[in-house]
Amino acid sequence: MTILRGVSVCMLALFAGCDSKVTSTLDQDTLTRVETLTDCFPNLYRFADSLLEIGQTWRLGSSTAIPDPTGLTFTINGGTSVDVTYVKDGVTIAMTIQFYSPTGAQQTLSLAGATLNAVIQDAADELRDNFPGADPFMVGDYTISGGGITASDSLTGIIGGSTNQNELEELRTTLASTSISGGPPTVDSASITDSGPPSCVLTFTIPSLLTDETPTQEYPIGTVTISVTGPDATVTGTITFDGSATAVIDIDDVNGTFNFNVDTRTVTFVP
Repeated sequence: MTILRGVSVCMLALFAGCDSKVTSTLDQDTLTRVETLTDCFPNLYRFADSLLEIGQTWRLGSSTAIPDPTGLTFTINGGTSVDVTYVKDGVTIAMTIQFYSPTGAQQTLSLAGATLNAVIQDAADELRDNFPGADPFMVGDYTISGGGITASDSLTGIIGGSTNQNELEELRTTLASTSISGGPPTVDSASITDSGPPSCVLTFTIPSLLTDETPTQEYPIGTVTISVTGPDATVTGTITFDGSATAVIDIDDVNGTFNFNVDTRTVTFVP
């Protein structure tokens, strides 16, 4: 299961299939914001989802090997960094991953592997040996380009776990690696822009997304804040995951919540 893949499908189903159920309780301003989601969110979120597919390969505690997604290639640069290129849906994600000590010193490691997950495993093992009992980290600075889609932000993974078993403790959206001073870069929002028409921007913040708590974990744990800006309105809200198949969507200024089941891709409005 790709991290948050269910969200992109379910959110589309939510705003394409559930409008009629809530229309009678919404004023015109709220309806305009829902239309903004309908017009902007599905297209933009698929690129955020592709970014998180790269993050899926960073998992360290999986009970099975994690293959590279189709369209992903990488190059190891002498142990100091890994350049990743992921081509999907008409855009290119270009990411440079670097590895750091708990205090933010960039590391040169002995890296090898046929898949990106294998490379990350190598890096985590060496970091564990070099910094026992502490939490080193990795930062992926990325750009997204092509087809009118643009983005330039960073994704940080905190590495921890027991003496003999690494885990990806959490994923965060952060400032770039150039901002590192004394530890991981500060949590920050990420944005993806579509030049249109319509012109839209998706902004999302991941302060702590847990994806590697158990070897067989299927569903993430954490809250992702979203903001979608279109020509007529800006919509804000959160998506909360509790490690089960059902997550909760809260849309600001809409009374009630939306439950959705990631497995069945069904959405229920809860007044």
